[in-house]
Amino acid sequence: MQSKDIQSVIALMKRHQIAAFDYEHGSVQLHLTLGVDTDGAATASTYPAGTSDPQTINSPGVGVVLYAHPAHAGSAPTLPRKAAKGDIVAYIKTGLTLRAVPATNDCHLRRALAAEGTGIGYGDALFDIAP
Repeated sequence: MQSKDIQSVIALMKRHQIAAFDYEHGSVQLHLTLGVDTDGAATASTYPAGTSDPQTINSPGVGVVLYAHPAHAGSAPTLPRKAAKGDIVAYIKTGLTLRAVPATNDCHLRRALAAEGTGIGYGDALFDIAP
């Protein structure tokens, strides 16, 4: 893969709002990420002061939501539960890639907003949380 090829891929990623791209061919491996935090943290949305709407933990990517690591299938923790900042609360599976979704702050995970194994889009709410 040459420099002009990489530039073309980056342009396509920007045009189609694709956050991650992986390429392998022989001994060449390329991993590109655009527009995401370097630690891969999910975003937390907040509501205006004085409202009773909950905060959410949102998906950092596109794929299938998993609430337990595939190696530990069937052992998803029950809700509601506490989560410390950085605790992995879910995974987003895209093809052969598994992306961890960490808690963005210390919180209580009140309920899952997407069913296990369903497709999820970038920024879709995964959990409603309380401080």
